[in-house]
Amino acid sequence: MARVLLVDLERAWRGGQEQALLLMAGLRGRGHCAELVAVRDSAIAWRAQAAGNRVHATPDAGRRIGAARRMRGLLREKRFDIVYANEAHALTAAWLARSHRLVPLVAARRVVFPLSRNAISLARYRVAARILAISAAVRNELLAAGLDANRIELVPDGVEIPAPITPDARENARKRWGFRTDETVVESVGALTAEKGHALLIDAFAKLRREFPNCRLLLAGEGRLRAQLERQAREAGLTSAIVFAGFVPDVESVYAAGDLFAFPSLLEGAGSSLIRAMAYGLPVLGLARGGVAEIIEDGRTGVLVQEASAEVLARAAARLLKDTDLRERLSRAARETVASRYSADRMVDSTARIFEELIAGKAGSQ
Repeated sequence: MARVLLVDLERAWRGGQEQALLLMAGLRGRGHCAELVAVRDSAIAWRAQAAGNRVHATPDAGRRIGAARRMRGLLREKRFDIVYANEAHALTAAWLARSHRLVPLVAARRVVFPLSRNAISLARYRVAARILAISAAVRNELLAAGLDANRIELVPDGVEIPAPITPDARENARKRWGFRTDETVVESVGALTAEKGHALLIDAFAKLRREFPNCRLLLAGEGRLRAQLERQAREAGLTSAIVFAGFVPDVESVYAAGDLFAFPSLLEGAGSSLIRAMAYGLPVLGLARGGVAEIIEDGRTGVLVQEASAEVLARAAARLLKDTDLRERLSRAARETVASRYSADRMVDSTARIFEELIAGKAGSQ
């Protein structure tokens, strides 16, 4: 049995935090022990507790220093075999705690932003026994920073494979968001931040509405750009056509309402909401940026747009909305691909194997 101390110091709920909880549940289901160090009252802390996981809370103020102190105390008790840093703040805390001197340290890298080349940033990753990259694009950024290829493993994100959306679930979801039966719904799920490309999507949607006046746009997610995006929608005369749903805890109600899922991210490591949309059997449209081009096979499991242009994006969306047979074919292939390559079980199995190998290697060296 592996005893894993997972660390995540993010305050908000995003794809990485969802992956952390899936991993903890999967480890427990396989007979391992997994506990969490998290910021007190953060989204991941209360969700982990609600799921029955043990959480070691640290104050929000000075979260990295506080988490490092908490980790040192826990590791001195020799209760854990491995530390897993789920994001960059967690990795800093693990490095400050010198956790790598006591147990193997595993670091997740989820973003495709270039890794900072300063000495401290690189030192954190160099002490990790393994770095788990969620896509080849992320792995390439780690290699470009000069990190050891032998310590980098590709472990794609995973999602639970849901049951197909039933007609009743679709009807109820559309009623919830106020969509009529004759309206076509384009949707997107993601934090409202610049790199997610919502401004581009709204521009493209304005063009799409000229051809599809009964088309609506559902945006699920919260973030610092919400007011700016709402202003953009008002200025384009789209206030009544766009639903800003904010953070939706039961996000399946968003996926169930849509006809087309758009993922306009300009810089993306992979995209867990994209994978989930595919798992629900939605036709997907994305930009060929970062890890997205590894997930969507253009013309088989979705449509990839090469240029970050509102005009090009709108044309691609229009082509999909006009062709029911194409949407159905892409949807089937997308769901099959997620089940075979991006399931939560596959992600947990791959991660657990790495943990077990590192623990066995440490035991063998003692």
